[in-house]
Amino acid sequence: MIDPELKNHLEKIEDELSHMRKASGGLWHTLWRGTVYGAGYVVGAVLIVIIAGWILNIVGVIPAFSHEVADLETALGNIGNTVK
Repeated sequence: MIDPELKNHLEKIEDELSHMRKASGGLWHTLWRGTVYGAGYVVGAVLIVIIAGWILNIVGVIPAFSHEVADLETALGNIGNTVK
């Protein structure tokens, strides 16, 4: 037979696990949340790299990208224009 004290501890653990399952929101919720957090990390890293490159380009540390930046500015300026 199981010791009553051990049985009491096991029941408390079972209650805690049941509460954790309800609080987690299920497998799909966890998967969706992980996907969104992962995408956030990627977008954040890309923004940091872009901002750092932009600042280094302004300072003149990376002058090789000045032609590409000018092309990008021209392309962004032409977004509102009509396509011919």
